[in-house]
Amino acid sequence: MNKNEIGKYIQIVSRQIKRNMDETLNCYNVTGVQSMLIGYIYRKSKKGDVYAKDIEEEFNMRKATVTGIIQLMETNGLIERKAKEEDCRLKKIVLTNKAMEIEKKVQKQINVMERNIVCDMEKDEKEQFLKLLKKASYNLYKVDAKKKTINKKVVKSCCK
Repeated sequence: MNKNEIGKYIQIVSRQIKRNMDETLNCYNVTGVQSMLIGYIYRKSKKGDVYAKDIEEEFNMRKATVTGIIQLMETNGLIERKAKEEDCRLKKIVLTNKAMEIEKKVQKQINVMERNIVCDMEKDEKEQFLKLLKKASYNLYKVDAKKKTINKKVVKSCCK
C-alpha cells in the first residue's frame, strides 16, 4: 500500500457519493446530507423525540454545522422545530408532510447508492468493509476527543 492512499480514497469516495446523491436528489430540492437527516429523523422519531444534539452525535457533526442545516431545512419547509412541553428551551425536530413524502423516494436513492458502493463485494467483504469504516470513524472520534481535552487544558492554563 502506498503512503497516504487511505485518506485520498476516502476523500474520493466521499466526493463521489456527495456528487451523485446531490444530482439524484436535486429534483426533490434536498441535498445528500439533508436526505440522510430526513431518514434519520424519520426513523428516530418513531421511538421518541429528536433534537439537534441527537443529530450532532449520530453524524459526528459540530453544533454550528447542524444548526445551519436545520435552519435551511426549516426554511425549505422540510422540518419544524417545536418546543417541548416540559422545557420550552428544548426544540424537538419534526418532519413536515413535505419531508415525509420525500423520505420514501430519498430512501430508495440511498439504497441504490449503497448497493452501487458494494456491488462487487462478497457478503463477508461488505461486513468487513463496514466494520473497518466504523473502526476508522471511532479512531478519529478518539483523536478529536483527545484534542478537545488538550485544548481545554491549554485554554485553562492560558487564562490563569
